[in-house]
This record gives sequence, structure tokens and C-alpha cells, in this order.
Amino acid sequence: MGKAAKQRPPASPGLLKVPVAPFAPPTWAVLAALVALAAVVGRHTLGGFFALDDLILFQQAAGIRPWPLTLWRWLSGWAWFHAMVPLWDHVPFPYHAASLALHVVNVVLLFQLARRWGASRAAAFVGTGLFAASRLHFPALFAASSIGELLSLTFTLAALVVEGAGRRAWLALGAFALALSAKESVLLVPSAVLLVQPADRPIAERLRAHAPLLAGGFVLGAALLVSGLSSGRLGGQAYSVSLGANLAENAARLFGWTIDLQDPIPDLHATTTGAGHWLLPLLAVTLTLLPFRLRTSPLLRAGATWWWLAVLPVLPLPGRTYLHYLYVPLAGAALAIAALVDLGIEARAARARAKPTSGRRRWIVAALALLLYAAWNDVLLSLRMDLRMTSTDWPLDPVLRKSEVARVGIDDTRAALGGRHANVAILIPASISHAVNLGSGVAAADTPIRRYELEEVLDSGRSLKALVPEVDSVAFVHDYEPGRAGWVMLLSRSDSHLVSLGLLPAAHARFVEAMLASQFPRAALDYAEKALADRPGDATLLALRDRAASSVPR
Repeated sequence: MGKAAKQRPPASPGLLKVPVAPFAPPTWAVLAALVALAAVVGRHTLGGFFALDDLILFQQAAGIRPWPLTLWRWLSGWAWFHAMVPLWDHVPFPYHAASLALHVVNVVLLFQLARRWGASRAAAFVGTGLFAASRLHFPALFAASSIGELLSLTFTLAALVVEGAGRRAWLALGAFALALSAKESVLLVPSAVLLVQPADRPIAERLRAHAPLLAGGFVLGAALLVSGLSSGRLGGQAYSVSLGANLAENAARLFGWTIDLQDPIPDLHATTTGAGHWLLPLLAVTLTLLPFRLRTSPLLRAGATWWWLAVLPVLPLPGRTYLHYLYVPLAGAALAIAALVDLGIEARAARARAKPTSGRRRWIVAALALLLYAAWNDVLLSLRMDLRMTSTDWPLDPVLRKSEVARVGIDDTRAALGGRHANVAILIPASISHAVNLGSGVAAADTPIRRYELEEVLDSGRSLKALVPEVDSVAFVHDYEPGRAGWVMLLSRSDSHLVSLGLLPAAHARFVEAMLASQFPRAALDYAEKALADRPGDATLLALRDRAASSVPR
């Protein structure tokens, strides 16, 4: 009989290695959470009025200003406003709701692109969630004229999501053509797809794979730029170009805003001050080059490059860097963050003593982090909406400040006319007016050349005619002027509200009476004497002139 074979004792049930089922929330739940983040933080724009650039486009839609016949930005300009104004008229809410809906669409598309470019679901959730809930989108969502930013990202993301071989390549090119028709500044962005491919794949092979989208996009973009130049839309000071120190300044502002997490109104200040003027651009370049140097995630390289490709067209614009320029670049930042999250997940999994987990904790941490981020952004947006200036009761935010001044003037005019057509004279009395700079909010010293803020935001009355169709003609006056019998005179108060003084010429006497009631006897006397020089037999003005003369300190 042979030697008995040794037998292993049966494994204890507690030592058995049972595979851990990975935790994976359904895709609809992930997308629903992202949509909720975007909607909750973005809701702050829904109750606002229009930005000043919106009023210019309403003028063009009404035929008050010419709308040049050009293909340049036809989708976000001529097509959008000619389609929407008949539907929504001049009610702000539908325009803001449409912008927020497009932002939600962009969030969904960005998540899909992050997944397609290699991000895990959890990483794509985090990166896209930060984009969805960013307060930096406020100006882009607030201004109806910024619809180009939203549409250009919508169709750029759609092109990159659907791109493939055969018909998909031409479908992607068609989507990107619409993106360029919304705003041509996305022309370079799809080039980031070349960095998603493995580094050992030859660049020529990558170019061939994406040739229809990239080459076709460049041709279409060039054609649209030529169309814009030939129509004059790309000329003048608004599109002047400088390749000096403004490049560093604009890069500093845009990158500084990208990483800012504490300022309620990051775009309040006109320039970057101190060492940040040069340190921020250097930091941006260093952080971009680092992934290439370390040969890290292709998605990280693509996301960082996307940011630069999106900001590159606006860097040469001297002194005109606006926060809504960041809407498209922040999508690239979101992709880069998704790549960083995946690198963190891989580093943790590579630890020698790491235990296999389902990933549930990872999702919980991601959800809590996004909730805290969204709540903080919501608080900062509430502050942005509520902060007021000390010298006046206008909003501290320059975007909201100009919008509120315009809204008050337009609403008061509409209420004063009550649906009847009239010619309107708006009196902003120079004798008692103090100019306040609408950009900085600082009260300006008296100068021989005065600027009147209400006249500026209403574009000398053209915006008033566009949004109040009952207004047949508008004139801004700053002292007594003869004529205009039968016109409605509106008096501009210090808070920008307009008060009806009735019809001219009787309104002159009511203005003198209002000046006396407001304790401005000297200004009242001066106005009454000028009016009497033109209308010496007006008994009401004579009586008011005598009252004013007796009230002037001797």
C-alpha cells in the first residue's frame, strides 16, 4: 500500500474570495443628476432682463438698424432672432429658458464625449458635473445675444460625438458647419481629437482618420470669415487685433477666471493686477505642457489643448475679454478634470494593499463633491445678483447694472404710454445730473462733456423703439428746448426710473414744479426763465418762476 497522499484542509468559508460586483448607477440616473445640477445653478438667469447687446439685435430684427446680408454667424444672429422674435416677442423668460435648455443639452453631449474619449463613467460624471454647475456660465446664459456661444458648443460636441467612418464623417462635418455658423471661434477646437489617439499612432494616420471634419471645417470657417470681412461685420474697433502685452493680460484673465472659486463677480475688475499679470499665463502654459512631458493620459492632453484652442481666437483682442468667452474653453477643462479623476482612480487601484471594491464609495464621494460645488456656486451666484453699489442702488455686477437701467427705462415708458402711440421726449436735466460710469460704477467728476447713462444703454432711443413699438420717435433732452408740441415728456429720476410729465408744452411747467418740490429752486428758476423766453404769456410758468425766485437763497 502506497504512502497516503496529503490532502489540503477545506478552505474556510470566510476565506473564500467572492468577486465584488461593480457598482454602476444607470446612465439615465447619471444624466438626470447632471441635468439637475445645470438647471438648479443656471436658474438664476431666468428672472433677468436682456443684456445691452441683446437690444442691438432686437433693433436689427425690427429693421431699426440694418442687418448685413452675410453668412457670418447667420445661425446665432439672423436665423435665431428672426425665428424667435415672432414667437416670443420681447419677453425675456423664453430666451433665458432656451439658453438654459441648450446648456443642459451641452452637458449631456459633453458627458457622452468624455466617455467616447476614454473617461470612466465616474470620471466623466465629475468633469461634466463641474462644467454643468459652474457659475462662470452666468453671462453666457444671461445674454440672449450669447446664444452663439451655446450653439457653437452644441454642434461642436455633436460633431465629435457622431464622428466616424463613412456617412458619420459627413454628418459630423454638417454639425460642425452649424457650429461655425453660430460662432467661428470654435474653428480650432476639433483638432483636440488628434491627441485622444495613442501617442504611438503616426500623426499622418490620425489626420487621415479625421480629415473630413478637420479639413472641411477649416474650409468652411475660412469662407465664413471672408463673408464676415466683406460685409464689414468684422471691422472696426470691436475686432481690432493687437499682438502685444494684451496677449498675456487676456490669458491671465481667462485662466484666472477658470480656476477662481471664491469671487462672486470675477469679471468685475478691468485688468489683472500685481504678479498675476505674468504668473497666471506662465502657470497656464506650465500646466498644459506637463501632461505632454510626462506622457500621461491622452484625454488630459486633449482637454488642456481644447482650452487653449478655444481661447486662442480672443487673445489678440485688446482690452475686451469677457467672461462668456470661457463657455467653450470650460468644456475642455472639464475633459481634463475627468482625465485627472481617472488617474487618481488608477493610482489608488495600483496600491499593493488595495482591496477590491465595488466602486460605490467612489460614486458617493463624487456625488457629494458635486453637491458641495454646486451649492457653493449657487451661493456665489446669489451674491452676484444681490450685491449693490454704495453710490447708487444699482447692481454691482456691470452686466446686471446696464441691464437693470435699460429695463427700468423700457418698462416705465411702456407703462406711461399705456398702449397708445406717441412721440417721447426723455428729459435728463443736466443742471442736477451726476454721471456714473456704467462699467465701473464710479461717480464721475463734472466735466464739460457729459455722459448720460440712460441715453447710453438705450442707444439714443433706438432700443426703446425696438422694445416698445408704440414709441414713434425718441428724443433725449437735457435742458429746455422749444417745440415738440404733443410729445409725451418723461423725466429721468436719479434711480433711472422715468416719470411722466404729460404732454408738451404743459409738461414744462410740471417739470419746474417738480424741481421746486425736490428742493432745486435755482435749477427750477433757470428752466422757467428759459421756457418763458420762448412762451412769455404762459401764466402757469410765470407763477412758478416767481415761486422759484423767492425760494433761491440770497
